[in-house]
Amino acid sequence: MKKLVKPILFCFVLYYLLPIIGTILYASSTKWSKSLLPSDFTLQWFQQLLTDREFIAAVGRSLLLAGVVLVTILLLMIPTIIWIHLYFPRLNRWLEKLILLPYALPGVILVTALLRTYAKTGISMFVVLVGALFITALPIVYLSLNNQMRLINLKELVDAAETLGAPMSTIIIQVLFPNIRIGATLVSLMIFSSVFGEYMLTNLLIGGRFQTVRIYMLRRMNENGHLASAVMVLYLLFMVGIALITFMLTNRQKQQLSLKRTREEKQSKNEALKGVVTENVFGNT
Repeated sequence: MKKLVKPILFCFVLYYLLPIIGTILYASSTKWSKSLLPSDFTLQWFQQLLTDREFIAAVGRSLLLAGVVLVTILLLMIPTIIWIHLYFPRLNRWLEKLILLPYALPGVILVTALLRTYAKTGISMFVVLVGALFITALPIVYLSLNNQMRLINLKELVDAAETLGAPMSTIIIQVLFPNIRIGATLVSLMIFSSVFGEYMLTNLLIGGRFQTVRIYMLRRMNENGHLASAVMVLYLLFMVGIALITFMLTNRQKQQLSLKRTREEKQSKNEALKGVVTENVFGNT
């Protein structure tokens, strides 16, 4: 059975890599029809893409949408989670279950409800889209930041800072934020990458009026397959970059946690040794 593990893993890796390799080759050629490999190699599609004003505008819109959603989520959710942990810890158990409801709501139903509710209110569909993306991102944000608050012992940190006379604003900015910085950065990267590549809600709510990278890519697929493949390659490189940054930050967080545990273990051992020595000294006297 163990001998079959490597061949099976190799087949899975090959299964996932072949489409990526094919996309890269197709984006780097002008003709590929009757041979196993393309008949030529060129970067003209990437050059054409990077000089296309529509593509640059689509990237700008995707960055704008991802940035607005990310800032909204962080400004609203971090203070809310801190507030719940400090003053209403019993609600946390129920919120962890309720926060998963967006996963049970199909996107098409959400879009239909939003269009019927806000179509005639005069509210910008961009604002509605930001709200919809905010709701869909809630489970990831809440659960990730909630676990981060538990790891840093939020209640103990705040109590210690209040004992020293620090106001709540100083506690949040100088005590809590540095301790959740890596966790908040990881959440930010996940939200930013998912919103940057979001297609369904953006296309159904706004469509061609707000053309993002994914909408631009699918439109190009009907016009020029080589150009659409070039978009996919650039998007893939962007996602790989975010994945590498996330991996590095995760490892850094694990190292910090292991160092913290090591220090706590050493401190507890030292205290135990001091207690034993003190007991022996007083016992001998």
